[in-house]
Amino acid sequence: MVSVKSLHGSAQLLLDVAGGVTRIAERTHRTIVREINPLNRLRDITGLPSKEREGHTYQFIQSTMSSLQQGLHRSLDGFSADDEPPHSAQSEKVAAALNGVCGDHLEASNNPLAITLHFRDSQGAKLRPDSESVGAMFPDASPRIVLLVHGLCLSHEYWKDHEKADLGIELQRAHGFTPLYLNYNTGRHISSNGRELSEQLQVLIDAWPVEVEELVLIGHSMGGLVIRSACWYGSEPTLPWTKLVKKALYLGSPHHGAALAKAGHLLTFVMQKFRYASPFALAQHTSAGIKDLRYGNLLDDDWEGIDQDEFHPDIRKPVPLLKGARHYFLAATIGDHPTDFSSTMVGDLLVRLDSAKGHHSDDLKTLRIRPEDCRVFEKLNHLALLDNKVVHDQILEWLA
Repeated sequence: MVSVKSLHGSAQLLLDVAGGVTRIAERTHRTIVREINPLNRLRDITGLPSKEREGHTYQFIQSTMSSLQQGLHRSLDGFSADDEPPHSAQSEKVAAALNGVCGDHLEASNNPLAITLHFRDSQGAKLRPDSESVGAMFPDASPRIVLLVHGLCLSHEYWKDHEKADLGIELQRAHGFTPLYLNYNTGRHISSNGRELSEQLQVLIDAWPVEVEELVLIGHSMGGLVIRSACWYGSEPTLPWTKLVKKALYLGSPHHGAALAKAGHLLTFVMQKFRYASPFALAQHTSAGIKDLRYGNLLDDDWEGIDQDEFHPDIRKPVPLLKGARHYFLAATIGDHPTDFSSTMVGDLLVRLDSAKGHHSDDLKTLRIRPEDCRVFEKLNHLALLDNKVVHDQILEWLA
């Protein structure tokens, strides 16, 4: 059964897409007309306002889209989200993928499909932050909490994709942790999610039924960057929850950027230099979260006042690992050995080994950990780090 919320959000997004396609068609049309008619170039020189030259057809289409959106909001905004039926795992994954690609737009346009940052328990139930709800949900709460943070375009469901390989449940059975899973909009800036996670972790610790003795953070891919961002914002000024973090693990996290994000940015930058290709440089319309992955931005200062579609050097502020905690890096490579050409160049297909291991040519940006706290897994891809038994065994050993 399709929920009202999903129907509303999907219809709104389709209208947004239709409007975007119309703008691309309009830009392409104008470019072609300007090139084939020299008189139009003279009009450019005279500085004739663009609104006066805007085609009536495109004006009509955009006006129609706007009217439809207003009607959609008036018709469906009255339905309460509290009356929504539970979503299936598949619908959660579809929503997570959409949020990764255009989550910042969904949030800015108040689209019901935009995911709000929240915690889930091992059964997938959403955790409400007040103390009574937390106590009722965790009657046997452990003083040891492990939080699992997913990556780009994923959701809490991916940690539980294979029942026998649920890392949170394994840690609960082996070491007595209470597992929690973060769900968040991966299309937002990493720093926005990091700051909010820091605030919510303090609310969680204050509401926990028993006194928390240990908090372990595990992040996959972008999730590791969100953890590091949260630790930074939690330390400036120091929030009590940061003192409870004993260990943090990063699974294939692009500490210094993801190769795919860099390649996408380069292609977009080149396409924008050609007038006919510029309207189709679709990567410029991808989410802020994806753009943050070019270098691995963690702070507001890393992107504020910068056009992330333009070419610019790595100007990130160095962010050290949280003091007082032990940090572990897990990386993967599709090659047979970490020194193979394929391993060096493509890593796990999405993140190169140097980035996953925290290495950087700038000494200030290099993340220093003990050699025994970093392990590379051969013949594994990026997503396989989530549910591989050998990876889980290593985590269980480190957290013993």
